[in-house]
Formats: sequence, C-alpha cells, structure tokens
Amino acid sequence: MIRHALRLVVVVCCGLGVVPAAAQDVRPSAIPDFDAVAAGNRGFGGFYIAGGLGYGLPAHRDFTIVDGFACPGAGIPFLGPVSVGGGSGCRTSAGLAGLTAHVLAGWNAGGPNGWISGLEFRGRLGREGGTGRLGGSTVVTIPGLTAYTNTASGTYRASLDGGLAVTGRWGYAFSGFMPFLRGGLGVAQLTEQVDFDATGSRSCTLGPPVSCTTGGRVASRTSRWLPSAVFGAGIEVPIGRAFVRLDGEVEAVFSPSQNLLQNLAGQTLVTATGTGTGATPGTVGQASLRSENWIVSRRIMLSGGFRF
Repeated sequence: MIRHALRLVVVVCCGLGVVPAAAQDVRPSAIPDFDAVAAGNRGFGGFYIAGGLGYGLPAHRDFTIVDGFACPGAGIPFLGPVSVGGGSGCRTSAGLAGLTAHVLAGWNAGGPNGWISGLEFRGRLGREGGTGRLGGSTVVTIPGLTAYTNTASGTYRASLDGGLAVTGRWGYAFSGFMPFLRGGLGVAQLTEQVDFDATGSRSCTLGPPVSCTTGGRVASRTSRWLPSAVFGAGIEVPIGRAFVRLDGEVEAVFSPSQNLLQNLAGQTLVTATGTGTGATPGTVGQASLRSENWIVSRRIMLSGGFRF
C-alpha cells in the first residue's frame, strides 16, 4: 500500500515538472510574431519616407547679350563685322550640374507581389550650376577712320537651386524587387547672373565731326520659381521595413522667353582715337539679355528609406 502511494507521488511530481517545461518549450514556437508576419506580408504597400543624394548631369543653358558696342548684333551702320562670339551678339552656354540632396514621402497601394501604384512628394536641396564666358575682341574698320579694336569680357552664371515635385508612381513587384516608372509636375528655382564689361569698346558716328561713345557695364541677377515636368524610372529593393532604391530622373524646367533690357553703366564720350572728351553721353545705351525657354536636367538618385 505504501509502495503504491509513493509511486503515485513520484508520478504527480514528475508530471508537474514536465508541464511547465513543455509549456516553456512549445508556447514561443507555437505562437507566431504577428508584427513580423504583417511586416513580411506588407511588401511595397503603405506610407514611406526616404532621403538620399543625387547628381545632376550637365544641362546646357544658352545665353546671348546684345549691347550695340562689343556685341552689336545685326544692323549697326558703318561698323561692319564687329560681333564677338557670334553673328547676332555675344553668345555662351552654361552647363548646369552638381551634387544635391533630396527627401521623399509617399504612399503605395498593393501587396507583396503584383502591380503597385502610389503618390510621391519630392523635395530637392542643393545647387546644379554652371558658368559661361562672354566677350572677346574684334577689329572695327570705318571708312575715313583708323581701325581700332573693340574688347569686352564677362561671365554668365545659371543654377537650379532647389525644387518640389508631386509624381504618380507605378511599378510591378516580383521576387523581392520592384521596377517602377513615375511622372508628375513640380517647380524649380532658377537663378541667373550676368556680369559684363564693354567699356573697352566704342561706337562711332560719321561727322563731321566724328563722335564716339564707349560701351558700358552690365550687372544683372534674377531668381525665379518656374514650372517643371518630372519623369523618372528606377528599381526598389525592400530589406524588411527598410528599402533602397535607384532612380534616373529627367526634369524639364520651362522659362518663359525673355528679352531683358539693362541700362549700360560707365559710358563716356570719346574722340575717334579713344581719348576722353570729359563729357557724358547724351543718351544711355541698353543691353538686351536673351535666353532660351527650356532647361532639361538629368539626374541619378540613390535613396534609402523606411516603410511604416
């Protein structure tokens, strides 16, 4: 009797010891991590933020200045071939390029595989800029006067200093990758600066007496926010809730055609030989600044982000 009672006690104690151990061994493996499962099944869908760096490849911006002296353009009587840098004035081209930073925020609809669509906001910081040289020298021949040389020098600077864009995004997710296309509208800040000195040139009228007026200086700086169209393509790779992506982007910035007139500073009256007369010119000359309508910037962008 006592022997049976001892056996029962041993069995009960062993059972009480085994049950907690079994509970400890089984429960963690039997109950799934729902957060991990949800994150794994989310794929590319949901809200996300990202940031990264981009590099703008050179975007050419053509510029022309016509001042009637060193860069006369067409139709200047008696002066003959005195244009510098081109047949219709002084021309140059600036290549806008540089390293920039960007931030992204957006939302995607779709699961771990198949078609994905969404909306994305992009802000760009930094300067894509370039410089072009203006001026040169040319010999002027006027009947009855000794030939002389007109000279001028200057620079034209242009830069895209930042921008905002809203784009739609469409992609197809498979095997942990998502190639995508995007397109939309935005705004970009264009800054232009012109520094030009043509005081070493002069324009003469036939007399008698012969009178000459020197060229002048131009200093102009403008900054404008302009509309743009944005198109891009890339590939995105998720790493848990994080992801990395590589984009190629084209932004076409529209700059309305302008013919900006600037008064010439530093003009004086001189004789045919270039000697100053001590008088000031009766009229102030002007320079016409011209630029094209479109700037097309191409960028390579590398980003990393987090999906919520």
